[in-house]
Amino acid sequence: MTFDFIAPVYDKLAQLVFGRALLTAQQAAWWQVPAGSDVLILGGGTGTLLPRFLRDKRPQRVLYLEASAAMLQRAQQTAANPSQVEFRYGTEASLEPTDQFDAILLPFVLDLYPNATLQAQLVPRLLAALRPNGALYISDFGQPRTWQQRAVMAAMLLFFRVVARIPVRHLPDWPAVLTRLGLVEQQSQTFRGGQLRVGRWVRAATVVPGPAAPPSAA
Repeated sequence: MTFDFIAPVYDKLAQLVFGRALLTAQQAAWWQVPAGSDVLILGGGTGTLLPRFLRDKRPQRVLYLEASAAMLQRAQQTAANPSQVEFRYGTEASLEPTDQFDAILLPFVLDLYPNATLQAQLVPRLLAALRPNGALYISDFGQPRTWQQRAVMAAMLLFFRVVARIPVRHLPDWPAVLTRLGLVEQQSQTFRGGQLRVGRWVRAATVVPGPAAPPSAA
């Protein structure tokens, strides 16, 4: 799987199909990150939002991990001050045992992998790099609700199977995978009639229960 071939036109293609909706969804996820965090950005592409994120959130550390060398180069050129970011070529398998983060940003990454790969490889590796009270900040596609959304999703997956050799034929049920792995979604949002989904996912053990509801009158 590689996005090197379409890196020069990726942003224009995304805007042609979705307008600014993908960027809006990403921003909704990224701007939930607490200021001063140690942050991993996995699959951030050309890094369009990176300069504003660095300025507004002032993260302590940013690791920009990207499996496309062409995308990574463009992200380095996009960053106003590349020295603020560690740019690393690779996938989640490139994470070191010492890489630990408060926030992991996943901008339209989970839809690229089958359920089995998400559950057995990708997400467990990310959780190993996530501090106990950390969170995954996800912007991705929700399951299509209308025939128009199903048509767009089918065409998009076919396109990326051909040009980027992604291994999926159907949108994975990534929320179900995260739930099975013990994560709970918080601060959920949807865009474009549910076509895009944004959420903050934390380990279930870190969720503090709210106050008990008062007993109802007899």
